[in-house]
Amino acid sequence: MGLLDALRRRGFLTATERQQIAAGLAEAGRHTRARIGLSIDERAGKDPQARAQALFQQWDIPEDERPTAVLIYVSASSRTFAIVGGEAVRRLAPPTFWESVDRDLRHHFEDGRYCDGIFKAIAQVALQLERLFPRGREEAAGGRPNTSEDPVGNPNLTDRTA
Repeated sequence: MGLLDALRRRGFLTATERQQIAAGLAEAGRHTRARIGLSIDERAGKDPQARAQALFQQWDIPEDERPTAVLIYVSASSRTFAIVGGEAVRRLAPPTFWESVDRDLRHHFEDGRYCDGIFKAIAQVALQLERLFPRGREEAAGGRPNTSEDPVGNPNLTDRTA
């Protein structure tokens, strides 16, 4: 029984790691008017990209915010992920951005560093969205953070079982 077996038996994220990711999401939303969502699904999906697209469409956000939103989807049981963005983000963010986030997240997941990978992906997405859709002064002074730990309605960062 090696280290890899031990990592596989370990829960996907600890409570502390969940708190760190939630804090990262909150901070990310302070710098952009675009929405950043994270959905961690406990069940394995056959196609993480299709599941991410479906969750993106179900995400309860105003329609005028959807074009600038990005959803990071993670299947905890299969250790797979997908990142989807609205029409404006897909049009404006260069392909190298998407490739870089995917490559970095994949590298972290291969090493079993799920929290680090998710945290870094959130930061990379936030930086890109800040460049593309910066917050105005009025928004930065008192506006709500544009993040959602679970874009389909659960206010806590928890694994989705549905």
